[in-house]
Amino acid sequence: MAIRFSAARKRSCPVIVRALCPSVPLCAANDNSAPRARLRRRIREATADTANARIFAEALRHFARHGLSAAAHARAHAAAARLAGDEHACTWWIAICRQLDRPMADAFARRIGNG
Repeated sequence: MAIRFSAARKRSCPVIVRALCPSVPLCAANDNSAPRARLRRRIREATADTANARIFAEALRHFARHGLSAAAHARAHAAAARLAGDEHACTWWIAICRQLDRPMADAFARRIGNG
């Protein structure tokens, strides 16, 4: 079975380049430059969260206590802190949840308007 690859082409590819070797795209363009800023932001957020050794250590302790459901427990603690009006504790528990399950923490933070 043959595997074919078709690279994106630049619009300004000279005709002579296409005539030299028609089977190989010599004017291939990098078409994945748009999400770079988003990727940099995610990396920056991840390293900022991971760099905090205290949150990381507490997340490990929380995982040791609750096992695979630790992220859900952290989310429940964040919800309880939010209902009690303690924004600092809510942010703390979201950070712990983010260490354990980033998509869950991000969805919860979006839902409560804290992220």
